Amino acid sequence: MAETNETVLVTGATGHVGRHVVAGLRDVGVRVRALTRDPAAAGLPPDVEAVPGSQLEAPGLRRHLDDVSAVFFMLPGFDTDALAESVRVVGDHVERVVLLSSGAVHDGVPASEQPGTIAHAHAVVEEAIRATGVSWTFLRPYGFAVNALEWAESIRSRRPVELVRPEVAAAPVDERDIAAVAVRALTEDGHDRARYELTGPELLSPARQLAIVGEVTGRDIAWRERSAEAWARTLLGPDTPDEVVAGMVAGLNDRPGARTDTVARVTGQRAHTYREWVEAHTEDLTGPLPPVSRKDTGHVLVATWRVADAGSQRAAAAAAIDDWRDRPWPSGLLAHSVLLGTDGHTLVHYSQWTDEAALEDFRRSGCGARNDALDETVPGIERLDAVGYRLYREALPERPFEPGAVVLVSFRTDSAATGERFVDELLLRHPVTTGEQSPEGMAGNHFHIAVDGSRMLNWAEFATVEAHERVVADRLQADDDVPQLVERTEGLEPIGFQRFVPYRTVYGPPAD
Repeated sequence: MAETNETVLVTGATGHVGRHVVAGLRDVGVRVRALTRDPAAAGLPPDVEAVPGSQLEAPGLRRHLDDVSAVFFMLPGFDTDALAESVRVVGDHVERVVLLSSGAVHDGVPASEQPGTIAHAHAVVEEAIRATGVSWTFLRPYGFAVNALEWAESIRSRRPVELVRPEVAAAPVDERDIAAVAVRALTEDGHDRARYELTGPELLSPARQLAIVGEVTGRDIAWRERSAEAWARTLLGPDTPDEVVAGMVAGLNDRPGARTDTVARVTGQRAHTYREWVEAHTEDLTGPLPPVSRKDTGHVLVATWRVADAGSQRAAAAAAIDDWRDRPWPSGLLAHSVLLGTDGHTLVHYSQWTDEAALEDFRRSGCGARNDALDETVPGIERLDAVGYRLYREALPERPFEPGAVVLVSFRTDSAATGERFVDELLLRHPVTTGEQSPEGMAGNHFHIAVDGSRMLNWAEFATVEAHERVVADRLQADDDVPQLVERTEGLEPIGFQRFVPYRTVYGPPAD
């Protein structure tokens, strides 16, 4: 589509779907006015006119409708009176409305008789839009892939994920596909009075969806079942009337196993698979830390860089991660993580490979070109060392939480056996073995042995840098048990420790 003089108002412009609607409209040359609570914090491109307001505040909405030909409308809440008033205001000013509605809405059923809060609210808005007389299109997604972000806190803290009806299959739709349909309906003819039921291309149970997250990110993710009633009450609030909760639960039974080809029919492009959605949201789901425990890792490379200052440190980290977008992903590289040293100068790269041979193949074929590109982007990188390891043993607390800091504790060893013997002795004293309460803020330990037997590395996770400082002060003084064990272990020489905060992790395909 050629650039036009039309302006489209996008409500919910900073949300999961709205951001993609904004991007899609810009791609086809349409001017965008973005309605958001806080334009200064919206982070939208400079050519997007960000304006303050809400769909729940009709007077404020009215002043942003001048010269607007179409509106993308979504519900920020369920105040149906306020929403209906805003719809009337929109109908007085524009020619076309595309509503992000819900697959829970039943055609031919009055809003007052719709099953559940979600269906009722969206049906009220649909009725209000039809009453205005404008051209309208209703998008009715049955389930959002992005709802899986509710699992992120549990995944990041290694707690079991709570799943509602874990074996009941659905076809969650990618927000990018919802937006693509919306852009077509906002900018093309032929969508008037269409009710588009939107799903993803495949039926997957929540348990299978979670397994795909684990496959993409190299994690074994445990889950347990949660009752639908408890889930609904958490979403709606503890004071919600029982009949409202029951209506939401009933909606879970509505149209089980629905799958449509609407995305492909409307856009001419296949809908994204659930795996593709996960690949686009790995950091949202799992955070910046690597899956240190992943079982398909045969070789770990820990490489240390030093740069001049904190600005260069962050620039080097960004370049190291972003560079993978511009070159083929190496065969055998499972994940690459970057940590930032709290000294403002050091970076550590933690790369997980299927085996050492895969790493050596990359060193011969692509490592030099990658380093040259990074050096050009961020001059002055000092590459201090790179040591190959294997994960030996781990100690994880029973009630883990998401770590916010990593401390790398290094030792020289005269053999791999010395490193293993020290780790075995250390774990006999560890709270996960003794049953003692772990120090506050200590999240777990992952012990690595150098492939050549010359090092032992303790990847120690903490809630914060301050939590590690407390552990050092309270438990790691010269006359404490662990320092005494270090001193008694022949062939073991402490190198020291460094504190880091996680930056980012990127993932390759899992090992076969």
